[in-house]
Amino acid sequence: MAGLVTAWELSTGAWRERLESITVYQRGWRLGGKGASSRGPHQRIEEHGLHVLLGCYDATFRVLREVYGELDRPMTDPVCPLRTWQDAVSPAGDVGLADQDGDGWTHFVTRFSGNADLPGEPGAEDRLLTPLDVASRAMRLLADFHVAGAAPRARSGIFLSASPVPPASAVDLEPLIRGAGLTAAAALLEGMGRGSRLADGVLLDQPALEPLAEAIRSWRDGMRTVVRADPALRRTWELVDLVASSLQGMVVDGLLSGKGWDSIDHLDYGEWLAKHGAAAETLQSSIVRGMHDLTFAYEGGDHGKPGFAAGLGLQLAGRMLFDFKGSIFWRMNAGTGEAIFAPMYEALVRRGVEFRFFRRLDDLRVSHGNSIERIELTRQAELSPGRSSYDPLVRVGGLPCWPHQPLVDQLDGDPGEESESHWSSREGTGRETLVAGRDFDVAVLAVSLGMVPFVASGLVARDPAWRAMVDSVATVATRSAQLWFTSSESDLGWKGPTGVTLSGFGETFDTWASMTHLLARESWPSTGAPRSLAYLCSAMPDADPAMGKGAVRDSLVGFLEREVGSLWPGTSGPSGFAWDKLWDDQGRVGRDRLESQYVRANLDPSDRYVQSLPGSGRYRLAPGGTGVDNLVVAGDWTACGFDAGSMEAATRSGVLAARAVLSRFDGASAVRRRSG
Repeated sequence: MAGLVTAWELSTGAWRERLESITVYQRGWRLGGKGASSRGPHQRIEEHGLHVLLGCYDATFRVLREVYGELDRPMTDPVCPLRTWQDAVSPAGDVGLADQDGDGWTHFVTRFSGNADLPGEPGAEDRLLTPLDVASRAMRLLADFHVAGAAPRARSGIFLSASPVPPASAVDLEPLIRGAGLTAAAALLEGMGRGSRLADGVLLDQPALEPLAEAIRSWRDGMRTVVRADPALRRTWELVDLVASSLQGMVVDGLLSGKGWDSIDHLDYGEWLAKHGAAAETLQSSIVRGMHDLTFAYEGGDHGKPGFAAGLGLQLAGRMLFDFKGSIFWRMNAGTGEAIFAPMYEALVRRGVEFRFFRRLDDLRVSHGNSIERIELTRQAELSPGRSSYDPLVRVGGLPCWPHQPLVDQLDGDPGEESESHWSSREGTGRETLVAGRDFDVAVLAVSLGMVPFVASGLVARDPAWRAMVDSVATVATRSAQLWFTSSESDLGWKGPTGVTLSGFGETFDTWASMTHLLARESWPSTGAPRSLAYLCSAMPDADPAMGKGAVRDSLVGFLEREVGSLWPGTSGPSGFAWDKLWDDQGRVGRDRLESQYVRANLDPSDRYVQSLPGSGRYRLAPGGTGVDNLVVAGDWTACGFDAGSMEAATRSGVLAARAVLSRFDGASAVRRRSG
């Protein structure tokens, strides 16, 4: 994403008046990096994992809206089912979380109120989140939970239990929730007032803050015993406790009076909350756990070691909960590769950007001075005689898509039925060298962080800043699974609304998303087709790459046999998991039906998720701060102002990379300056 956004930002307007060429070099046959997707058997969508867009991803949506607007598919490609950006993504306000009660699990779903705002409006990505924004959105969030808590009285469609009609609470929730909300509101207003006075130079010492802290502590202690008896009230109390503790910490640590978010980034988010009085129940709550799940924030993939920089966690939680536009989540209406990367490719080609597929980056050769003198590549495949370029897309139901393997009829020779991972080490057909001053003026290194030690070893060896970044900014392996079922979600036993994304569910696969809406984009037989589709994902400990997929399969078996019954009770049979619920067209029985599903172990260095562990942010390189005259970097591992592994971080990094390139009067991936 970061490299494509760099090319997009550079190729606006009459870009050839400044630049001679923009060329993107891509390993293999697909674009998208960790967001790449392709089509497998029955044209099913196969992803690297679960991808959703947050409503606060203003840079991502801005680029997406520009791409679809420029393609103008209603006029240029009317048979395409995704003609506008609002065809490509849809609001998804139903968010689920899971609680562990004794030896079992319960779940609840909250429908976050949407708004009339559109993400990606011009300038939105550059606006800061103000205390007033936080206060108003916090009140809206509490109102959502208030309505949810009153579900027995008002059939709102928001479920705080596994049942759409939970039993009436033994506790009168409404007055207590309102009281909790008023307490949080008072704390917010008090914090804002104190922050304003501090900004005006009226200094308050620690004793002056004690009345606020004492009021919050008294409320917290008084509520704890009451809320334990009622799950719905307990969840609301945990949310309000989280808001109140965050505000208290922001006031005490001076974040409302001018200190930057990074002033507390040396602490873990949970550690910081505990420091400012958050209850143990809150720190172990599904809300906090779900935030960690969303960012795979577990050191080494160990769920017993949560880790996320406190300032960044507070900032991103505020953006996610209080600064979303339209909806808190937006889901793809096709594969990520089709909703985002295929249209980006088509629009960039139309602008005149060149793409050279089947180019594996091997090494950036550093000169004795302060620049990259050569870029060494491996050509992984050659085009058929007479072809000048590779056309990577195929049509499925009118939608431009990425195939699951190269289109061999365009290549000289058949690359064979090679796995995707094989392309990372494929010897290829020969070497290719790009020379500075002849082939490029500035290069943009837009690879995943895990690849940096392999492709930029010279820089890592000679530059302490590069070495510190590689050593300090961690990555983690992830696992994912896509399951096609012969039964509907309701027949599987799910009692909540459709289209839910649910987190906080254990340690094996902590996140589940209902993706049944994608079945219409796939090509299944007219009879016996799947009736529901689920995506699962989580962080995982490192494993032998050769055994990675098997390890994920084994963990999936255990998950289905022992854990998933609390989500889908209809899958629990007399002998354990009802394997016949999994779709299969090969006559397989029992666990062998997993062969018809799609599982991944993202262990390859290019596939690993970039983490934001405490104290690591200061080691990230800015896109233009490489210390090398003709090199810019782009990726969600750079310092871009949204420093957490995400589509938004990659997009913002690409924007900054393009600005850094233009500041040197050059272009992207391999860019030639306009002569004269």
